[in-house]
Amino acid sequence: MHICALNGSLRGSRGATHKILQSMGMGVTASGGIWDEVHLSEHKIESCRACNHCQNTKTYKCVFDGRDDAAKVFKHMVDADLLVYASPVYVFGMSSLLKRFIERIYSRAPIEGALLTKSGLFFHATDRSLTGKPFMSVVVCDNMENLTVRNTKEYFRVFSRFMDAPHVAHLERRSAAAWMAALGGTDEKAQLRAEKVLTAYVQAGQDLVIKGSISKGTKRVAEQKFVQVPFLVRLARHIPVFRPALDAEVRKRSVVMIGTE
Repeated sequence: MHICALNGSLRGSRGATHKILQSMGMGVTASGGIWDEVHLSEHKIESCRACNHCQNTKTYKCVFDGRDDAAKVFKHMVDADLLVYASPVYVFGMSSLLKRFIERIYSRAPIEGALLTKSGLFFHATDRSLTGKPFMSVVVCDNMENLTVRNTKEYFRVFSRFMDAPHVAHLERRSAAAWMAALGGTDEKAQLRAEKVLTAYVQAGQDLVIKGSISKGTKRVAEQKFVQVPFLVRLARHIPVFRPALDAEVRKRSVVMIGTE
């Protein structure tokens, strides 16, 4: 099993997204697979200009081919059996870096005429050597709220249906800054919890090689909440009379953390 992971974090090898992918890669190689992580931040990726050069010339080559690194990254994808799209959440969506790269796939196939996808949707042709591979998504954010990751999660669900690409797994890591701080902190209890999550990412890599997906048990541990909000607090925040006192307490307890994704 050859797995290519596209790291869409602008922090590249310095962020929490890489920390997760690095651990997954350890699991992949330990199980006999090949792991290939591509940091998009280390490549020059021009934006699609919607110039239609690729379509008008019928070469299905972008005007930037040979002038940036998109084609090189496409080669990594073609050589893989399974892809991992990994991104931090920036303003409730995937990183502009990953989105910009995905948009460049437009140039790789003729878009005139409608086709019917396996899921029963009308769409145009795509280069299935890039878009039709099984894939998993990894979404990372510092916020603890489920709503933060919803748009990115939904994007990959829709991407899967239009591209006829099996979406074999999805992992979310919320409260990433707190998790990273615990890994390098002095609180032994918090550190053990953080390391347990890290171990689950290694297991996720092993699962991908052995099963082609991730088990429910692995996903449960990998996604366990790292910042716990008591039920009564979650309830009280929606009751106006309690909000001023609750807001003051939250501000007092909050620790300002620089984004780590």
